[in-house]
Amino acid sequence: MNAHTGKIDKINKINHEACAWIARLHDGESSPEELAALREWMRQSSAHKAELRRMAARWDELNILTELAVPVAAPGLGKTGKASFPNDLFRRRWAIGAFTTAAVLAIFASLWPPGLIDKDMPASQTYVTAVGEQKHVQLHDNSTVLLNTNSRLRVDYSGEFRNTYLIQGEAHFEVAPNPNRPFRVFAGNGMVRALGTAFSVHLKADVVEVTVTEGSVEINPVRDAAGSGVPLIDTGESLAIVRAGQNAVFDQVVESIQSIDTIAEAEISRKLSWQEGLLRFSGDPLADVVREISRYTSLSIVITDPELRDMRVGGFFEVGETGKMLEALERGFGVRVEYVDDNLVHLSRAVDTIDES
Repeated sequence: MNAHTGKIDKINKINHEACAWIARLHDGESSPEELAALREWMRQSSAHKAELRRMAARWDELNILTELAVPVAAPGLGKTGKASFPNDLFRRRWAIGAFTTAAVLAIFASLWPPGLIDKDMPASQTYVTAVGEQKHVQLHDNSTVLLNTNSRLRVDYSGEFRNTYLIQGEAHFEVAPNPNRPFRVFAGNGMVRALGTAFSVHLKADVVEVTVTEGSVEINPVRDAAGSGVPLIDTGESLAIVRAGQNAVFDQVVESIQSIDTIAEAEISRKLSWQEGLLRFSGDPLADVVREISRYTSLSIVITDPELRDMRVGGFFEVGETGKMLEALERGFGVRVEYVDDNLVHLSRAVDTIDES
């Protein structure tokens, strides 16, 4: 027997075993011992689980084919119609045509922990963006993530939860619904659980900011820090429900929520303008503007004149267009921009215009 023949024989064997298992389930005669054996068979190989799902997806089609091939006046098919089939296994495969995909999957759900019957997924995967880079990621459950600049996100779909770990930076999540497998984002010492929603999480130096644009989320404390690289433990304590149009801030320790504010749609649009490749400012202090644009560049920008820190700045700039933003500060806001070297810029007040009136 060559390697190719051996592989074909193995595939056929798995196919026959999967058909036999579904036939037993269809007959409704499975004992607790048989169900335990089925669980063990599914655990033995991902190929077993995949073939069982593949065969389940075909039952509706087989039902149609059966109706075409067999007279309607044959209600005993599957129990008494042996003469119509070359062997018992083949008979049972066709008899199961009336056993719908939904019924088969319902049995799977009762046999297997929630989420583990999904198509095979990588146990863990990490996504990273460099400074100034943004990345769109589609997850295996059709949820999507937009990673902002200088961010790191670990995704772990190996258990009963859809867990993601925001280790640094900022991400926007649009979550595909699956009530049997909750979607959770761990950031700092907090956990954000999606309740059918779209939301952004920004892990800052000392706080975590959550902005909800659709649905709602629940914020819970957890026991370990997100950067530990190990699964975090949900304490089960709910600190707050944050709904669409609200912005929540909690500190890294997550002893309590610092604030939950309902903000105008225009303000939400401004806060999340980075998703469109823009940075929008509306009367923000220059210190905050510099802090924000510094996330998108390796250039170090230092305000050397303390009086400038509170100067209000408005306008919008494309992400990464640091040079244009600095030019705008010079032309429109009376700021002196000094390039100390290739990596350092100082901002100070330009020569004052004396009001002689």
